Amino acid sequence: MPVDAVPRSEAKDPPVADRGLRSRGMRDLGPDEMRRFRHVERVFLETTAARGYREIRTPTIEPLHLFTASGALSPQALDRVYSFLDWDGWSGERVVLRPEATVAAARWVVEAAAAGSPQRLCYVQAAYRFAPGDADREIWQCGVELFGLPAAEADAELLVLARDLLVTLGLRQPACELGHAGLARAVFAAAGLSATDQLDAYDRMLDGDLAVADQLAAARPEASGALRLLADVDGTSLGYVANLRAALLPAVPAAARALDELAAAAAALEGARVPYRVRPGTARNFEYYTGVTFRMRDGEVECVTGGRYDGLAATIGGPEAPGSGFAADLLRLAEIVPAPGGAWR
Repeated sequence: MPVDAVPRSEAKDPPVADRGLRSRGMRDLGPDEMRRFRHVERVFLETTAARGYREIRTPTIEPLHLFTASGALSPQALDRVYSFLDWDGWSGERVVLRPEATVAAARWVVEAAAAGSPQRLCYVQAAYRFAPGDADREIWQCGVELFGLPAAEADAELLVLARDLLVTLGLRQPACELGHAGLARAVFAAAGLSATDQLDAYDRMLDGDLAVADQLAAARPEASGALRLLADVDGTSLGYVANLRAALLPAVPAAARALDELAAAAAALEGARVPYRVRPGTARNFEYYTGVTFRMRDGEVECVTGGRYDGLAATIGGPEAPGSGFAADLLRLAEIVPAPGGAWR
């Protein structure tokens, strides 16, 4: 999944004597950590394989243009990639250490000429992102990508699979935060916001800026009701989604499809007995996502994030194809999952 932008200027270098011998942001995994790592990896691969997902591994170095063309890297997030010029005589191309795995998986599907048929893929591999201070810069991702399946069917499959993974790992009953990028996009467009203003408004909503709705409503009084309603989205049932539809559609007819997909995802969660909360948004990279987005938590810990990115294959030269997926920080999961049989003692 795409990464959020953190300005490079926020980095503060500690004294050289405090850095140790490792490169900044990199970490060793000792024997005990590797036991945890392999446990989570094994459960992840077995759980996904049982549902038809096949493992792939993509190169550590990929062309930069794949990520910029797809929208996986916003202009701000470009400061977070490790890029360099791969010389070839007097010419060369700008390449990056893989910052996330979804675009690479889409490239694989396009080159395998398989974008038009359902492709269920999974992976465990590292992603490299600059982060300020001593935060991790090498992130071990475990994730799945599903190409070629219609939205309602694919969204339901991924939501249940994410829940099943966390339960199989032994976590408490996971809870889901559910959003839809297309819903926010339809409301913002109805209010006449430019593409740039939409990105700003969406990020502010995710940051919990309560003033954004008032400011937008004051600037666009003709759409004030829809804007305030979007900012206040917060419900926990299919009945709430139905009420949202009744209140929103008269002002924003273009939101019909997004509301249908949101309702289908909520129904899938209710059918799987997964508690959920509908929010105005759950993921950044607003220009990248096209449909349902979600994150699953165990208590206060964010465990899995995902969403729909229809059109990704087309942005890198393939055919139009529906796509969606989710990913987790494997090392974060390894730190919180209970040990089988007390093996971590």
